[in-house]
Amino acid sequence: MLDLAVVGGTVVTGASTVQADIGVRDGRVVVLAAPGTLTEDAARRLDATSMYVVPGGIDAHVHFNLGVTDAMRAQSALDGSRAAAFGGTTTFIDFGLQAGDGSPVKAIQAKVDELGVQKPHIDYALHLMLTGAVSFEAIGELPEVISGGVPSFKMFTTFAGNSASGDLFSDDGRIWGVMEKLRSHGGMTMVHAEDNCIIDYNVRRMYAAGQQDGRNIHLARPPLAEEAAIRRMILLAERSECPLYIVHVSSGSGVAAIREARQRRVPVFGEVLHNYLTFTSDNYAGEEGTLYHNYPPLKSGRDQEALWSAITSGDLDTVASDDFTIPKSSKLSGKVVDNVPGGHNGVETRLDVLFSEGVSKGRLSLEQFVRLTSEAPAKLFGLFPRKGTVAIGSDADFAVIDPSAQHTLRLPELHSDCDYSLWDGWQLHGKVHSTVLRGSVLTQDGHWLGPEHAGQFVAGASVAQP
Repeated sequence: MLDLAVVGGTVVTGASTVQADIGVRDGRVVVLAAPGTLTEDAARRLDATSMYVVPGGIDAHVHFNLGVTDAMRAQSALDGSRAAAFGGTTTFIDFGLQAGDGSPVKAIQAKVDELGVQKPHIDYALHLMLTGAVSFEAIGELPEVISGGVPSFKMFTTFAGNSASGDLFSDDGRIWGVMEKLRSHGGMTMVHAEDNCIIDYNVRRMYAAGQQDGRNIHLARPPLAEEAAIRRMILLAERSECPLYIVHVSSGSGVAAIREARQRRVPVFGEVLHNYLTFTSDNYAGEEGTLYHNYPPLKSGRDQEALWSAITSGDLDTVASDDFTIPKSSKLSGKVVDNVPGGHNGVETRLDVLFSEGVSKGRLSLEQFVRLTSEAPAKLFGLFPRKGTVAIGSDADFAVIDPSAQHTLRLPELHSDCDYSLWDGWQLHGKVHSTVLRGSVLTQDGHWLGPEHAGQFVAGASVAQP
């Protein structure tokens, strides 16, 4: 007997779109059958007629429980994972935090313990943030972290001293050292790429000219700052042969740098956020314009079109949320260009917004949508094929999307611990109808059906190589 049968739907993976019924037992897909031929009894049936059944979303970039400054203290993993589930995401990848001489192994264990206490509602994997002057001893622990199921390590080329996001900056020497270590142990370096020196000069110049208003943040951190840092990181990746993942690419020139490197077969991958695909620096002009801000800042409409082109061409690999949900009052607390808090409430809206703006408007195929939101992050961070696809033996994680649903996104209907949404009032075409985690229907038609606290840690294997 099956535990769950998903019937009547169109099953979409990164490679195909077919009419099929799905049989689930013990949390895994055990049957993919032609429509109407699934004859085995099931304890539960989910009718997906006229809907798409896609792999459960994998959000490769979230920050839960993290506090880097007084203003930037993120929502809990419990609240964030509930919101994620309502938005069709069944796995999130969060970050442990290591600083300076701190032990990477202990940093990961602390994050695992924290999530174990909170008991998220969906599955989760981990990256590790390496910050500051990473010691030789810390670098020496990285192979142990990888063997424990955490193969990806984020570093920062910006945020030095008392920045709006705290003291996270690592110099190129430390990043090079980490890359050298990771290359031979199946690890990947992730980089927040903005050039700290260019930013510092621009901030000082803007103060001198009386232009330090926080709504000018995009002028303090222009496309050049991103491109310069990306090109430096690509050089280090090329020389070390260590895979490189650039988080939240925001500019056309940043995309161009990645494209050129990939043409030389440098192992570099790129991520974009769905807010970069839907807002531009013009949104900063309003009275509460900094509400739209994330690091790196929003860029021009031309940059936005370059990002859309990059996810259709494959020059960028994933669409993530970079969810860092803080209260509106905290988000608006920074008034000048060097203390504007970043982050936004995005983990729940990622799939609906991308489906509406991408698939429904003809910019993305269904297969591209799946690759960007689930398959590519699963492959890049060593979760595939357990996650990221609908296949025999894979976890029965699904998002069932109603492509005909037209709805207005409203803040009171969202589930994060947050009092604002950038998309409040947006008209969307297409909506996540149901979310299934390892064969359990978590949400359906806007209602939680449970079970709660079902999330499990999913260990990542060695990362993808080009």
